[in-house]
Amino acid sequence: MPDYYIRTPEQNESRGPFDISKLLTLAEAGQINANTLYYDEDKEEWLPLALNKELLLQVFPEREKLSLKVNKVDQPKLGGANPKGSDNLNVESMLAAAEGDTEEKRKLTRQKKSFDRAANLSATSLGLMMIFSALFMILPLIPQIEGAFSNNNVAQIFNYPTILIGVFDLVLGVLLILSVTEVFPLARGRAMLTLGFGVYVGWAIGDPLVIVLTAAAGIGIFMATLAQSMHTMIIALVFGLGGNVYLAYLALDGRFDGFFETIMFNLIAS
Repeated sequence: MPDYYIRTPEQNESRGPFDISKLLTLAEAGQINANTLYYDEDKEEWLPLALNKELLLQVFPEREKLSLKVNKVDQPKLGGANPKGSDNLNVESMLAAAEGDTEEKRKLTRQKKSFDRAANLSATSLGLMMIFSALFMILPLIPQIEGAFSNNNVAQIFNYPTILIGVFDLVLGVLLILSVTEVFPLARGRAMLTLGFGVYVGWAIGDPLVIVLTAAAGIGIFMATLAQSMHTMIIALVFGLGGNVYLAYLALDGRFDGFFETIMFNLIAS
């Protein structure tokens, strides 16, 4: 069954293609009539529906026996210019509705695009957050790591839980950058640990900034695993990436030197 392009005599822009069922729907709604133009591919010109008896009976079946009067209008060739009519807006709305181009559909489309962009960004963003979190955990203990390797007693590293957490964060970060989204639940759990550990560290060294930064980092990580829109994702980036980057900077600057090495277990002797 062929499809048709239609327009009003006052319009130059056509819309479609519409099949017979769509034209029938428009006719039942009173949104097209016998004077509506359709493009005849055989004649390569725009013609009123009324001049095609077969098409007319399909589009207006309940009006078969009615005499439909055709307004005398110029029938411009395809691409010809037409003056703009006052009912353009109504025709545009009518054709948009026929094609499903409604405000509700556009809203849903925008929401889907926002969700897709957030989903595409979340894994990589989370990966970067976890890598900077790993640096925050590991950098203060670089001397202890170097000492364990120089003494040929690498197992000593396991005495420092923050190093183990840092290695976990590093592995998690790499997996997230590789888009292994199955580890999102682990990232959410890690976000809760960040909140608790950050409050402890900030309180222990008497630094409120550390408490604020770790809280922001944990909230950002958690939000990024659940973000369903770009607005939420942007907030998660500001909190999560900003907080973890700043913590890594403080660790590199020596803010935690002398403290992280006190958090240890004597599981493995020197």
